[in-house]
This record gives sequence, C-alpha cells and structure tokens, in this order.
Amino acid sequence: MVNISKRPVDEEKLCKLYQLFFEVVNNTEDKDEFMELIQDILTPVEQIMIAKRIAIIYLLTKHVEQVVIADNIKVSRATVGKFNLLFYKKKTRLIKIIESFLNNEKIGHFFEDLFADIFIHPGIYIGHHKLKWEHEKRKEERKMIDV
Repeated sequence: MVNISKRPVDEEKLCKLYQLFFEVVNNTEDKDEFMELIQDILTPVEQIMIAKRIAIIYLLTKHVEQVVIADNIKVSRATVGKFNLLFYKKKTRLIKIIESFLNNEKIGHFFEDLFADIFIHPGIYIGHHKLKWEHEKRKEERKMIDV
C-alpha cells in the first residue's frame, strides 16, 4: 500500500508537482535510462503494481477472461473487475496507447511472446506441449522474415 500524507496539497502546487514529474520522466533518452529513473523514484512494490495494472488493462483489451487474468498475474478478481469497470468501452489515453501497440506488429510479437510465457505451461496442463511447440515455430518463422 502506498503511503500518502493525510494533509492535502492545493491544486496549484499539485499541478506544479505533476509538471516536475513529467519533466523528469520525459528527460530520458532510451529504455535503459527510463528503467534506471523508474528504479530511482519508485520502490520495487510500486514498480510491480504499475506493471500489473498495465498488464491487466492490456489483457482486458485483448478480451482475456477476468479469471484467467487474475490467476496468471496473481491479482484478485476484484482488482481485475475494478479495471474492467474503469475502462469498459472507454477510449482513455491509455487504451489508445495499448491499441496502437497492438497495431504495431513488432510490439505485438513482444506481447505475444511475453504472454505465451505466462499462459503456456507444458507438463502442467494437457495440450500445452502442442501450444508451446506452435509458439516456438511462429517465433522461428518471424526470425526468418525479420532477417
């Protein structure tokens, strides 16, 4: 749980704080600098919390069932339900960004690989050996096309 002071900050100061936050985060050149900055300003728990929230929203836009999301990302069904209600049929800025990722083929392959690693468990579930083999085959085909 994030600790926030009970004393509220007035709107003008809060706006300046957000502007400062934007300037600091926007001042990174590449992914490595961004990750270093995030590790400097966020605790490991906060980093995981933000990553899980984005993953939940991403999976909801891919129409993955809420129970499956909760089980695989290790969050409660109530958390997934909350994000489903918050983003259901809304075109927020985050949803637009995720949809643009889905349209970008390279990013799509990254997410496909990431979630295949999360959801495919050969040896644990029946039929997952075939799914794993098919996924590996698609990865090899992509490598040949990208070369």
